[in-house]
Amino acid sequence: MTGKKRLSLCIITKNDQKYLSNCLQNMKEFVDEIIIVDIGSRDLTIAIGKQAGANVYRMEWKNNYSEAKNLCLDQAKGRWILFLQANERISKEQLKEMHHLLENPNVEGYLLYVDRPAQNHRISSPVQSLRLLRNRREYRYQYKAFEQISDERLSNILDAGIRITQQADPILSSEVDSLILLLEEDIKEYPEDSYLQYMYGIELLNQKKYQESIVYFQQACKNVNFDYLFAPHLYKCLSWALISLQRHTEALDVLDEGIKVFPFYSDLLVLRGELRKQSQQYEEAIQDLERSLKTREQLHSIVPRPEINTSIILETLGEVHEKVLNHQQALACYHQAYELNKRNQELLYKIGKLVKKIDSTEILKKLFKVAMEQKNLQQLITLMDIFFQQRKYVQVLAHVKYLESLIGKGEQIESIKFSCYMMLGKVEEARLCFSVINKESPFYNHMLLQRIENYWCYNQWKEAGELLEEINEIESMENSIKAAYHLLHRLFTEKELSYTLLAKQEYEIVSTLMENFLWLGHIEKAQLLLSLLLQGEKEDQYIKLAEPWIEGNHYENIKKIFLCISNEQKQLEFKQEIIESLLRSEYIETAEKLVKLGDSQSLGALEYVLWSKGFIKKIKEWIGKIHSPALQTPTKPSKALVDFYQGLGLAKNDVNFTIEEMTCAKIHEEIGKFYVKAQQREEALSAYFRALQWDPQDDLVQEKIVKMFQKNSSQFHVFLEEKCWILEGGWFHHKQEFIHYVQGLIYFKNQLFEKALAAFLKIGEDKSSYPIAFAYMIGSLWLAGKEAEAKRRLKEQSKTSEVFPLFFYICKNYALGRLDEGHRQYPYSELIMLEKQRIRDSSYE
Repeated sequence: MTGKKRLSLCIITKNDQKYLSNCLQNMKEFVDEIIIVDIGSRDLTIAIGKQAGANVYRMEWKNNYSEAKNLCLDQAKGRWILFLQANERISKEQLKEMHHLLENPNVEGYLLYVDRPAQNHRISSPVQSLRLLRNRREYRYQYKAFEQISDERLSNILDAGIRITQQADPILSSEVDSLILLLEEDIKEYPEDSYLQYMYGIELLNQKKYQESIVYFQQACKNVNFDYLFAPHLYKCLSWALISLQRHTEALDVLDEGIKVFPFYSDLLVLRGELRKQSQQYEEAIQDLERSLKTREQLHSIVPRPEINTSIILETLGEVHEKVLNHQQALACYHQAYELNKRNQELLYKIGKLVKKIDSTEILKKLFKVAMEQKNLQQLITLMDIFFQQRKYVQVLAHVKYLESLIGKGEQIESIKFSCYMMLGKVEEARLCFSVINKESPFYNHMLLQRIENYWCYNQWKEAGELLEEINEIESMENSIKAAYHLLHRLFTEKELSYTLLAKQEYEIVSTLMENFLWLGHIEKAQLLLSLLLQGEKEDQYIKLAEPWIEGNHYENIKKIFLCISNEQKQLEFKQEIIESLLRSEYIETAEKLVKLGDSQSLGALEYVLWSKGFIKKIKEWIGKIHSPALQTPTKPSKALVDFYQGLGLAKNDVNFTIEEMTCAKIHEEIGKFYVKAQQREEALSAYFRALQWDPQDDLVQEKIVKMFQKNSSQFHVFLEEKCWILEGGWFHHKQEFIHYVQGLIYFKNQLFEKALAAFLKIGEDKSSYPIAFAYMIGSLWLAGKEAEAKRRLKEQSKTSEVFPLFFYICKNYALGRLDEGHRQYPYSELIMLEKQRIRDSSYE
């Protein structure tokens, strides 16, 4: 290469013969020159460097890394400088990408983040990632350790998107202490320097000296310039130290300030989201976490690269959605997180738990298919364990054959088959599997215990007792397990029941056995075990303990568990989780009973859904199956109305309907919207009234009229009473009849049911609008709690078949209105959105 060199590789060395040759070999063809500054090697480092063609400079070491780096800058001829350590490498693919970065004329430096396998637990500053920069005379490093170029001199720094891989070096790791000593010397010399205070705070944080680190971080915050590269990370470190000391209020204040100044630094949003999750501010937590994900989609030059990876954010977001019972959204988050980090098997179990809860198996099927295609043994075994936990024994047995083809026949396979056969009641097939297991095998003990459980199921006490004697002789089995099974045998066989406190392992054994008994239909035995499990204080386990009882709608046992919970917050969590599951199974009455237990507590969004399900169910049961008559056919608009509509230019804007599809009611509604935008209130109100005359049941038009009434009720009444109406449509024939209907409607929408009833009663039976008015009367009585009177009036009405569909339609819209209230209060509630859709799709038949 002739003329000015493009890229100079600079390395500071000391006794690096172990790594240097590989590093130079990796980099040689991608750089134009190599500069080595050696600070005191006693091995072959210098010789290796010279042999590789590097320009090697020895310098007297004066405990100052800035001097060494500045010597590199003085000697390098390249337009760009790349700093590496001898034990670091960059992949060839990324090196090719790096050359494109050097062509950007607007950038002065790039951050290249370092993967340090031996120091993953350590926090490091993004300043230490500034490895690629322009070679300018004015750029000089300062400080003895943790050297940097002043932010006032160096700006316009971007993330390179390139990672350096560092080999573990115990010698380099041990030099951290000496670097801290040099840092302390720098602080003595520059006591007000925010960067040095920040770096010292990081080192104290790495030593878990949180209180001491906070002092330095806070001092750094007082002196820091927000334009400094490290400033966003400073706020993160300070909040981290406060969180570690459980000083959450102070941490939130720091994060609020940091996010205000650095809105694009997503790590601050993630930490605040996590804190809000812990404080049960779930809506705010969702906002922070979702915002952090959007922010990460674009890297910004003013903040360093986020350190919290996307998989962790998605998992945290999934946990928050679970807390607010948004199970489908939580499932989607966990699935995305797992796709980004397939080593996290715990995520698979979280996916499996939610799949079972919402009865949606597609994700598991897809994951299993991919695992089979990739022959991912760990994932296959985990998924089969999930299927087993969900009691899909036939499915597990089908997949075992494929697993056999990968790992061959063996005791593990036979153990899986044995467990499935036992749960399916195929005892002979299970015995064949058991017969091939060696007594010394760890699988033997597990299978032996399952056989005892099976004998208990079918009251074969003698056979169970014989196997209990056998396990006494097995030295490899823990004594605590033996004791647990003897305790259970006495519980089932002795008349005098004695309960005892269970240790963690014993509790898990009994809990699993209770679930098995329930699944097999042995309710009385399961109840015995429930009484045993409720001894002691294990309130964190009670939701899981109650879940198996939901399937059979066992209210008394669910109640029994609830009454053992003393903590009010735990009671609320129990109610929310169990009621949501009960509603999924349409056990509405049981859910309503559970609400009444304990103190009155707000269930949040679930309260609206529970009310809605109970309300609609009660109405359907009352109405019964009555066929709906044909309502009035919507009338096609006249040519004059169509011309007026088109003259306003509305036909061009309406992409949802053609003129042929438009009804009179729809055209007047669109005209009303037009006048609202034009701020012509009276014209808008007149148009909406005409729409209502054509279709008195149109809920959207009703809502618009009610809102306009609420804005100015006195002017509304004047307009309604004084305007000379030419009534349209076939429902209303007299102005006063229409006024009574509108007044009743407004009262009804505002839940003033007594006043609504009075208004609707003014519409006589001889009027065309009477069926709708009567339906609103019944609805007003029903919602005012006067069900008996509602039934009496219905008996007196001869044309009930005409009223019922109208009544149900009114009640549906009322329920949707209540749910809309809930949605405004809980905008992130998946439950409310799903319930609204369910009601829209429901019919009274």
